[in-house]
Amino acid sequence: MDLLVLSEMRWGYFRTRKQFLLSRFPAPWRVFFAQPPVAGGDDPWNPRQEGRVTYFTVPFLKPGTTSPLYNGVVALGPGRALIEAVAGHHLRRMLRRLGVEERPVVLVSNIYCARTLSRLPRKLLFYDFNDSPFQFAGAPPWARGYWRRTLDQVDAFFVVSEYYRRELSAQTDKPILLLGNGVEFERFAAAREVPPELAVLPRPRIGYLGLLSHFLDFELLETLRRARRGGTLVLLGPGDPATGAQVRALAAREGVAVLGPKRYEDVPAFLQGLDLGVIPFRASEPHVQGINPNKVYQYLAAGLPVVTTPVLDLEPVPPVLQFAASVPEWERAVARALEAAHDPEASRALARPHDWDRLSEHMVAEIERRVGSPAAGRVPVS
Repeated sequence: MDLLVLSEMRWGYFRTRKQFLLSRFPAPWRVFFAQPPVAGGDDPWNPRQEGRVTYFTVPFLKPGTTSPLYNGVVALGPGRALIEAVAGHHLRRMLRRLGVEERPVVLVSNIYCARTLSRLPRKLLFYDFNDSPFQFAGAPPWARGYWRRTLDQVDAFFVVSEYYRRELSAQTDKPILLLGNGVEFERFAAAREVPPELAVLPRPRIGYLGLLSHFLDFELLETLRRARRGGTLVLLGPGDPATGAQVRALAAREGVAVLGPKRYEDVPAFLQGLDLGVIPFRASEPHVQGINPNKVYQYLAAGLPVVTTPVLDLEPVPPVLQFAASVPEWERAVARALEAAHDPEASRALARPHDWDRLSEHMVAEIERRVGSPAAGRVPVS
């Protein structure tokens, strides 16, 4: 059986929920991953293979690019229609070239494919709701129409969090399947040697892993710096132009180490060299309330105690897993975590049920069950 994925993210960007789930689809599934282009990127206009996944670029409509000319074209309805027509033609040609079955199962997370979807024969259409399409700075006013058109075509949703399940249930009566987020448990739990650049930093080491984005609360990061008890606040992950000045100002202060992005293969070793994993996001931000970050499961699988902005999909288990939304709550939670005698296995026990193998099996089972129902195999009306 063939699964066609229309994604807003590139397969090789970095390891995300999509790659973890789709790379685990079993035989006889074949996965075809269509991704948008990126300026200056290594775009696979000719298909490439990774395991059971074939990925390739389609010139999908994109908002907020670095090209003023392109942005001007897509600001107008006729310009968008032209780009969508080219993308649809390119996709159909690529599917014929790859021998994709006439009516694949379709999984979409790119709302800007709405017009292409309306002309795409399929068994069923699933939407994978990992992030809100409106949480990104480049979302234009006309994106709402694309979301509505996508919403109307979807047969069932996979959602990453209980918050988004509730939000979607107010917009649609289609089935909403809570899948959650996860971790490669064995990879993060297996004992590793602490990397030298981390091992030299004073302990305790309080660490954040991830994009240094606008979700971060820099007041809370300063709180963590002050609460480090002579240790180090460690930031691991790629920078973001939106927060570059704030990160540089924080890095100039005593007790802060900004170590930059790390290869996914090396992340478990860095996490195991920490004493506390934190997710200090801005708790009042609506899109923060909807996240179910896989980093919390990575921290736990690495054996760390965790303090995080509240996550609706988890129950706190102090001092192993604590929630904090304000500066005083963070101060108390960090103190409690650093003072407690910690058993790494207590953390790992919370992460084990969220292994990606289990989540992928659940996703496949849900798709296969629904594809086998009488509703499958319908033809979209353009």
